[in-house]
Amino acid sequence: MHGNSSNRIAILRTMLKKLASPVLWISVAAFALSIGVAAQSQQSPQPPSPADMQGKTAAQYYKNIQVLKDIPASQLIPGMRYITTALGVRCDYCHVQDNFPSDDKRPKQTARQMMTMLFAINKNNFNDRPEVSCFTCHQGHEEPMGVPALPAEATQPQFSRLAAGAPTLDAVLSKFAQAQGGQNALNKITTREITLQVAHGDQPAMSAELYQKAPGKMYATMTTPRGSMTLGYDGKEGWTSSPEGAHPANGPEAIMLATEAQINPSAAVADYKPKRLFASAKVGSADTWVVLATTPDGNQEGFFFDQQSGLLIRRLIRYRTVFGALQVEADYSDYRDADGVKIPFKTVWYMNGQTTTYTVTDVKNNVPVDDSKFEPPQK
Repeated sequence: MHGNSSNRIAILRTMLKKLASPVLWISVAAFALSIGVAAQSQQSPQPPSPADMQGKTAAQYYKNIQVLKDIPASQLIPGMRYITTALGVRCDYCHVQDNFPSDDKRPKQTARQMMTMLFAINKNNFNDRPEVSCFTCHQGHEEPMGVPALPAEATQPQFSRLAAGAPTLDAVLSKFAQAQGGQNALNKITTREITLQVAHGDQPAMSAELYQKAPGKMYATMTTPRGSMTLGYDGKEGWTSSPEGAHPANGPEAIMLATEAQINPSAAVADYKPKRLFASAKVGSADTWVVLATTPDGNQEGFFFDQQSGLLIRRLIRYRTVFGALQVEADYSDYRDADGVKIPFKTVWYMNGQTTTYTVTDVKNNVPVDDSKFEPPQK
């Protein structure tokens, strides 16, 4: 492991640089609570349920699909979110509000032409691999960028190759478990109730309640100016419910919910295969060990463990859409003890060019939690 070739390290740094790119960050307000908050400023199309779109193409489920006819219906909304992130726009840049099938807006016609061009470039030059994407040229702007943008964050990781004497993967993960309180203490926590404050962008902070249950379930409630909102993950699928209705969480939103359902992160990481100690990195003032892993769903994730404390201070999750990869970043800090187990009392999520911060105000472990709360509500 310590004898990587120079070429391999160069590839490593390139991959991790892409993984850490802040321009690609997308966000759901603290574990996807922002889905409902964002809806306050703009109504987006309601995603279909997994049962409704099972086995269907985008053209079979949605109206007036011209270019993306043959992709799975479940991939359309994540693909659209990729475009909004890559161009730094909202849905109504191309779509007519409350009439998404309409062709009245010229940018929608242009978008179809650009999709056709993009697919042709990748087909003719890269064997259909999505090497060229919307972001390649747009760089977060409506018009293609001719000059590279400066870094958006001052805390981009500075990566280094693994030096002689670096710990093993097992040693890094074992230290993480011990830093949290030890595996025995972690295993004793089967449910958790968290009270927190959610600050989404420049909007006022809102109170929320989050409930977790081992091994991987969660649901949360929050009162927004438009009414009560709930969201959850039942161990397999994520969902949200608001005054506008209930719908499943797709793509990055589902990833976020699944991540927040991990009441025991050490046990969850054990199920990520394959995984390996990939590099060291400077994150702010902290020296970290970087572990790259493949999630059970096939996504790529990077874990940044503080070399001194052993605690996890950053997660980067890469999710591939039909147009390219989207990424979610979570930064963890202010770890405190709660019944013998340390948890971060501050988490900052980066998503879709926005920042969402949540601050824990109270934690109760091993409280009764009704299993029915995790089930998706009826539409």
